Amino acid sequence: MTDKNTFVNEGRDRATDDRSPHAHRGWTGFLAHRWPTAVGVVLAALTAFDLRIDAESVPSFSALVVLMPLVYVGAAAVGRRGFAWVVFLAAVTPLILTQVLDLKINLHAAFLAAALAFLALGAARGRLRGPSGVPLQAAGMLVFGAGMLVALYAEPVLGGILVAIGLIGHAAWDAFHYARDRVVARSYAEFCAVVDLLVGAAVLFVLFMPSTN
Repeated sequence: MTDKNTFVNEGRDRATDDRSPHAHRGWTGFLAHRWPTAVGVVLAALTAFDLRIDAESVPSFSALVVLMPLVYVGAAAVGRRGFAWVVFLAAVTPLILTQVLDLKINLHAAFLAAALAFLALGAARGRLRGPSGVPLQAAGMLVFGAGMLVALYAEPVLGGILVAIGLIGHAAWDAFHYARDRVVARSYAEFCAVVDLLVGAAVLFVLFMPSTN
Protein backbone atom coordinates (compact mmCIF):
# COMPACT_ATOMS: atom_id res chain seq x y z
CA MET A 1 0.00 0.00 0.00
CA THR A 2 2.86 2.33 0.88
CA ASP A 3 4.65 1.54 -2.36
CA LYS A 4 1.53 2.36 -4.35
CA ASN A 5 1.09 5.74 -2.62
CA THR A 6 4.74 6.53 -3.14
CA PHE A 7 4.42 5.75 -6.84
CA VAL A 8 1.35 8.02 -7.15
CA ASN A 9 3.00 10.90 -5.30
CA GLU A 10 6.16 10.62 -7.38
CA GLY A 11 4.03 10.70 -10.51
CA ARG A 12 2.32 13.90 -9.36
CA ASP A 13 5.68 15.47 -8.56
CA ARG A 14 6.98 14.68 -12.03
CA ALA A 15 3.83 16.14 -13.61
CA THR A 16 4.28 19.45 -11.78
CA ASP A 17 8.09 19.65 -11.99
CA ASP A 18 9.14 22.24 -14.61
CA ARG A 19 12.02 19.96 -15.56
CA SER A 20 9.78 17.00 -16.31
CA PRO A 21 8.80 16.08 -19.90
CA HIS A 22 5.16 16.46 -18.88
CA ALA A 23 5.73 20.16 -18.13
CA HIS A 24 7.48 20.65 -21.45
CA ARG A 25 4.62 18.97 -23.24
CA GLY A 26 2.27 21.31 -21.39
CA TRP A 27 4.10 24.40 -22.66
CA THR A 28 4.41 23.09 -26.20
CA GLY A 29 0.76 22.11 -26.11
CA PHE A 30 -0.17 25.62 -24.99
CA LEU A 31 1.90 27.20 -27.77
CA ALA A 32 0.47 24.78 -30.33
CA HIS A 33 -3.09 25.79 -29.47
CA ARG A 34 -2.62 29.40 -28.35
CA TRP A 35 0.12 30.53 -30.75
CA PRO A 36 -2.03 33.45 -32.01
CA THR A 37 -2.15 34.79 -28.46
CA ALA A 38 1.61 34.36 -28.05
CA VAL A 39 2.35 36.12 -31.35
CA GLY A 40 -0.14 38.85 -30.50
CA VAL A 41 1.52 39.49 -27.13
CA VAL A 42 4.95 39.75 -28.77
CA LEU A 43 3.71 42.13 -31.48
CA ALA A 44 1.85 44.26 -28.95
CA ALA A 45 4.98 44.48 -26.79
CA LEU A 46 7.07 45.57 -29.76
CA THR A 47 4.43 48.12 -30.77
CA ALA A 48 4.09 49.55 -27.27
CA PHE A 49 7.84 49.65 -26.58
CA ASP A 50 8.93 53.23 -25.78
CA LEU A 51 5.38 54.32 -26.59
CA ARG A 52 4.72 58.03 -27.06
CA ILE A 53 1.49 59.78 -27.99
CA ASP A 54 2.26 62.90 -29.98
CA ALA A 55 1.62 64.50 -33.36
CA GLU A 56 4.00 62.03 -35.04
CA SER A 57 2.79 58.79 -33.46
CA VAL A 58 -0.99 59.29 -33.67
CA PRO A 59 -1.09 58.99 -37.50
CA SER A 60 0.73 55.65 -37.33
CA PHE A 61 -1.54 54.22 -34.65
CA SER A 62 -4.66 55.49 -36.40
CA ALA A 63 -3.46 53.83 -39.62
CA LEU A 64 -3.12 50.59 -37.64
CA VAL A 65 -6.75 50.89 -36.55
CA VAL A 66 -7.85 51.38 -40.18
CA LEU A 67 -5.79 48.35 -41.21
CA MET A 68 -7.67 46.01 -38.85
CA PRO A 69 -11.17 46.32 -40.40
CA LEU A 70 -9.58 46.28 -43.87
CA VAL A 71 -8.50 42.69 -43.17
CA TYR A 72 -12.11 41.72 -42.47
CA VAL A 73 -13.35 43.42 -45.63
CA GLY A 74 -10.75 41.57 -47.71
CA ALA A 75 -11.53 38.17 -46.22
CA ALA A 76 -15.29 38.70 -46.62
CA ALA A 77 -14.98 39.87 -50.23
CA VAL A 78 -12.79 36.95 -51.26
CA GLY A 79 -14.79 34.45 -49.25
CA ARG A 80 -11.78 32.74 -47.70
CA ARG A 81 -11.29 33.15 -43.97
CA GLY A 82 -7.58 32.31 -44.10
CA PHE A 83 -7.12 35.18 -46.58
CA ALA A 84 -7.24 37.49 -43.55
CA TRP A 85 -3.60 36.63 -42.82
CA VAL A 86 -2.62 37.51 -46.40
CA VAL A 87 -4.30 40.92 -46.21
CA PHE A 88 -2.78 41.62 -42.80
CA LEU A 89 0.77 40.81 -43.88
CA ALA A 90 0.38 42.77 -47.12
CA ALA A 91 -0.99 45.83 -45.29
CA VAL A 92 1.26 45.79 -42.23
CA THR A 93 4.43 45.72 -44.37
CA PRO A 94 4.11 49.32 -45.67
CA LEU A 95 3.06 50.43 -42.17
CA ILE A 96 6.31 49.05 -40.76
CA LEU A 97 8.39 50.44 -43.62
CA THR A 98 7.00 53.94 -43.14
CA GLN A 99 8.19 53.82 -39.54
CA VAL A 100 11.59 52.27 -40.20
CA LEU A 101 12.41 54.43 -43.22
CA ASP A 102 10.52 57.53 -41.98
CA LEU A 103 8.47 57.69 -45.18
CA LYS A 104 5.66 60.21 -45.56
CA ILE A 105 2.91 58.10 -47.08
CA ASN A 106 -0.83 58.58 -46.53
CA LEU A 107 -1.62 55.01 -45.51
CA HIS A 108 -5.17 55.95 -44.50
CA ALA A 109 -6.02 56.78 -48.12
CA ALA A 110 -4.22 53.66 -49.35
CA PHE A 111 -6.12 51.39 -46.95
CA LEU A 112 -9.46 53.00 -47.81
CA ALA A 113 -8.69 52.57 -51.53
CA ALA A 114 -7.90 48.91 -50.88
CA ALA A 115 -11.21 48.52 -49.06
CA LEU A 116 -13.07 50.00 -52.05
CA ALA A 117 -11.23 47.59 -54.35
CA PHE A 118 -12.26 44.66 -52.15
CA LEU A 119 -15.87 45.88 -52.15
CA ALA A 120 -15.79 46.05 -55.95
CA LEU A 121 -14.44 42.50 -55.99
CA GLY A 122 -17.16 41.38 -53.62
CA ALA A 123 -19.80 42.97 -55.84
CA ALA A 124 -18.36 41.23 -58.90
CA ARG A 125 -18.47 37.91 -57.05
CA GLY A 126 -22.06 38.53 -55.95
CA ARG A 127 -21.11 38.64 -52.28
CA LEU A 128 -22.91 41.85 -51.29
CA ARG A 129 -25.98 39.88 -50.29
CA GLY A 130 -26.52 36.76 -48.27
CA PRO A 131 -24.43 35.45 -45.36
CA SER A 132 -21.08 36.65 -46.71
CA GLY A 133 -20.84 39.49 -44.20
CA VAL A 134 -19.47 41.98 -46.74
CA PRO A 135 -22.02 44.76 -45.94
CA LEU A 136 -21.34 44.42 -42.19
CA GLN A 137 -17.57 44.58 -42.75
CA ALA A 138 -17.98 47.60 -45.03
CA ALA A 139 -19.98 49.31 -42.27
CA GLY A 140 -17.24 48.47 -39.79
CA MET A 141 -14.62 49.89 -42.11
CA LEU A 142 -16.66 53.07 -42.44
CA VAL A 143 -17.10 53.53 -38.68
CA PHE A 144 -13.49 52.80 -37.73
CA GLY A 145 -12.15 54.76 -40.68
CA ALA A 146 -14.25 57.83 -39.84
CA GLY A 147 -13.10 57.72 -36.23
CA MET A 148 -9.45 57.53 -37.25
CA LEU A 149 -9.90 60.36 -39.73
CA VAL A 150 -10.98 62.54 -36.83
CA ALA A 151 -8.02 61.28 -34.77
CA LEU A 152 -5.67 62.16 -37.60
CA TYR A 153 -6.58 65.85 -37.46
CA ALA A 154 -7.31 66.18 -33.73
CA GLU A 155 -4.80 67.40 -31.19
CA PRO A 156 -2.55 64.55 -29.94
CA VAL A 157 -4.27 63.77 -26.63
CA LEU A 158 -7.74 63.58 -28.18
CA GLY A 159 -6.30 61.69 -31.13
CA GLY A 160 -4.68 59.21 -28.75
CA ILE A 161 -7.95 58.69 -26.90
CA LEU A 162 -9.76 58.03 -30.18
CA VAL A 163 -7.03 55.58 -31.21
CA ALA A 164 -7.38 53.72 -27.90
CA ILE A 165 -11.17 53.59 -28.27
CA GLY A 166 -10.77 52.33 -31.83
CA LEU A 167 -8.32 49.60 -30.80
CA ILE A 168 -10.36 48.38 -27.85
CA GLY A 169 -13.56 48.63 -29.90
CA HIS A 170 -11.97 46.50 -32.61
CA ALA A 171 -10.88 43.98 -29.97
CA ALA A 172 -14.58 43.55 -29.20
CA TRP A 173 -15.21 43.17 -32.95
CA ASP A 174 -12.56 40.43 -33.03
CA ALA A 175 -14.08 38.68 -30.02
CA PHE A 176 -17.52 38.70 -31.65
CA HIS A 177 -16.20 37.12 -34.84
CA TYR A 178 -14.09 34.65 -32.88
CA ALA A 179 -17.15 33.52 -30.95
CA ARG A 180 -19.26 33.29 -34.11
CA ASP A 181 -16.38 31.68 -36.04
CA ARG A 182 -17.15 33.71 -39.15
CA VAL A 183 -15.51 35.88 -41.83
CA VAL A 184 -11.87 35.48 -40.70
CA ALA A 185 -9.91 32.50 -39.43
CA ARG A 186 -10.28 32.10 -35.67
CA SER A 187 -6.50 32.20 -35.35
CA TYR A 188 -6.49 35.69 -36.88
CA ALA A 189 -9.43 36.90 -34.74
CA GLU A 190 -7.63 35.70 -31.61
CA PHE A 191 -4.33 37.30 -32.65
CA CYS A 192 -5.98 40.59 -33.62
CA ALA A 193 -8.00 40.79 -30.40
CA VAL A 194 -4.85 40.39 -28.30
CA VAL A 195 -2.96 43.06 -30.26
CA ASP A 196 -5.87 45.51 -30.24
CA LEU A 197 -6.62 45.11 -26.54
CA LEU A 198 -3.02 45.31 -25.30
CA VAL A 199 -1.96 48.21 -27.52
CA GLY A 200 -5.19 50.09 -26.77
CA ALA A 201 -4.60 49.63 -23.03
CA ALA A 202 -0.99 50.76 -23.43
CA VAL A 203 -2.09 53.93 -25.20
CA LEU A 204 -4.52 54.75 -22.39
CA PHE A 205 -1.84 54.04 -19.79
CA VAL A 206 0.61 56.42 -21.46
CA LEU A 207 -2.04 59.11 -21.80
CA PHE A 208 -3.28 58.99 -18.22
CA MET A 209 -0.40 57.68 -16.12
CA PRO A 210 0.78 60.16 -13.46
CA SER A 211 3.61 62.36 -14.62
CA THR A 212 6.95 61.90 -12.86
CA ASN A 213 8.03 65.47 -13.58
